[in-house]
Amino acid sequence: MAINIIKSDGESQPFDIEKIKRTILHSGASKETIDRIASEVEKKVRDGMRTREIYDMVIALLEQKAPAVSRRYDLKNAIIRLGPAGFDFEKYIAELLAAYGYKTELPPILEGACVTHEVDVLATKEGRTSMIEAKLRQELGVFITIKDTMSTWARFLDLVDSAKIGKAPHLDECWLVTNSRFSTDSIKFGHCKNMVMLSWDHPRERPLPIWIDDVSLYPVTILKSIGPSILKSFSEANILLLRDLVKISPEELQESLKLSPDVIKKLIEEAKMILIKE
Repeated sequence: MAINIIKSDGESQPFDIEKIKRTILHSGASKETIDRIASEVEKKVRDGMRTREIYDMVIALLEQKAPAVSRRYDLKNAIIRLGPAGFDFEKYIAELLAAYGYKTELPPILEGACVTHEVDVLATKEGRTSMIEAKLRQELGVFITIKDTMSTWARFLDLVDSAKIGKAPHLDECWLVTNSRFSTDSIKFGHCKNMVMLSWDHPRERPLPIWIDDVSLYPVTILKSIGPSILKSFSEANILLLRDLVKISPEELQESLKLSPDVIKKLIEEAKMILIKE
């Protein structure tokens, strides 16, 4: 009997265990772990379940059997927590692109041909410079609409015109990056204009989570052992990434975060656990 589940936008779709397997695989799980979790999920899933319920089920099972994978699998919520913790999503995206060999900067306000523009990230690689709009959504099911996409494209064109008269840097590409999803019209428009569209599930073969997992560029918000107040301390100390956290001495962390040695030790151990894949 076919099982249908309900997405965050209310749409019904067939349950696909292979999709869950792929996501767990990208989170660095072994084949044994993947098969065990998938088997448990198939036993418990029922018709009409919401995707959020299934997500929470997988997280709970992973927490029991593979805690490090559980943290990485919960990457979606870790990204959502960036905003409330005081971190800039655009800075995180700049760090991510830098891990792929891009030279990145968070530019000042740029002068367009018609008006000025706040650009989130400029990224250059192999002689090509891209304007990147980074949109963080803190609620599930909130799409990036055609209006957002067209607005980004219009800003890009104004800066391209400005570059022709020497008022702005030369730009080759326009990117729109989000932790959310694109509406169908957004994708159609973006592809028509040759924009780079990167979201939580687009493009299907290499969406944002895979970009992150492949270079293990996890934010400190992925840590489960800390609450909002400690995350705020990380933000104030400008410690955004797990890879940076584990490079700092316990003594330095204790001084900058104003935390006890025991808490610092626990944070470092959890960060190292997450960074080591099965």
